[in-house]
Parts: sequence; C-alpha cells; structure tokens
Amino acid sequence: MEHFELDRTDEEREELVKQWIKDYWLMLVVVLVGAIGAVYGLNYYKQSKLNELNETATKTEVIGEALRNNEVERAQELVNAIQTNEKDTSFSAVATLSLAQKYFNNKNYDKAAQQYDWVITQSDDVAMRNLARLRKARTLSDAKQVQAAIDTLNSIEGNVNLLETALLKGDILLADKQFEKAKKAYESIPKNQQMNENLINQRLELLNIMQQKQQK
Repeated sequence: MEHFELDRTDEEREELVKQWIKDYWLMLVVVLVGAIGAVYGLNYYKQSKLNELNETATKTEVIGEALRNNEVERAQELVNAIQTNEKDTSFSAVATLSLAQKYFNNKNYDKAAQQYDWVITQSDDVAMRNLARLRKARTLSDAKQVQAAIDTLNSIEGNVNLLETALLKGDILLADKQFEKAKKAYESIPKNQQMNENLINQRLELLNIMQQKQQK
C-alpha cells in the first residue's frame, strides 16, 4: 500500500486513496467474499455436524427399541451401519455395548465378546474401552474362559477402574475356586470411601466358607 506523506494536501491524499482503491479493488472483493464465505461455511459445517449427530442419536434410539422388542437381527444390522458410517461418534460405542449386553443376556457369549472387542479396538474413549473390557471379562467368565477373562481385566487402561477390576477379578477367581488368587485380588482393593469395606469382608468370608467346604 502507498505510504501517505504527512505534508501532502487533502486533495493529494484523496487522489492517492482513489488510486489505491482503483489498483486493489479486486483483491478487496476477493478477501471480503472469502471472509463471508468462511463464516457461512463454518456455520454450515457446524449445522451439518449437528444434524448428523441428531440423526445418529435417533438411530441409536431405534436400536434400543429393536433390542427391547427382541429384534436382535434388525438391531445387528443397524449397529453394523453405525459402526461403518459413524464409528467416530460416541453413539457407535453406546449402540454396540447395548447390542453386546443383549447377546450376553441371551447367553450368546461369542457374539457378545465380538461386539465388546469392536468397542475395545475402535472407540477413542478410554472409559468406553474399559467398560467394554469389564463386560467382556464377565462374558468370558460365564463362558468358562477364566484365563481369557483375567487377561482381559489385566488389559484395563489407567487407574480409574482399579476398584471394579480387582473386585471382578476376585469374583471370577472365587467362582473358579482359585481361592488364594481370589483372596489376593480382594485384598488388593484399597480401603477408601469408594468401596464399601463390608462388601470386601463379605467376599472374604464367602471365600473362607467355600475353601473349608472343599477341604472336607
């Protein structure tokens, strides 16, 4: 841009401004149009994403309704679609966990484990992944795959789920009559306000009773 000298007259400055506008008007129009387009483009993008999320949420509710009506095959098809097209949203994990729970309730443990595995490998949310691991461990335990269940619990990420992990690990080992390992798992649970100490003591009492019965 031209440098306006301080000692120029008003008429000279006016002429310089007119000349600058004449030389750079096209660039100004391009910049202005680009700025307007960016604002409206961003708003369109936000609205588009919001619409997509609303649509996915609706699909998730449809899946829940199908599961409540025991339309498992239909629910599986809808979950497959969400896993393919909206796998980066939290709705895909929620829908998959719901389907897996239905399979678990129906004692279809292989299919339940498959759905939990999808969440574990595909979800970006560590809380969702750990929830899937906890539920998969219960599934494997009910399927009598005890070591696989323990291995799944050992793969829990971070320290947030330590209490649930240790308690579930103890329960699985206790059910399998691995008393010493179960006791070790229960006793590893820290004594704090998040875990009722009576609950742990009850588990240990049950462990002692089961152990005494086995020794008779």
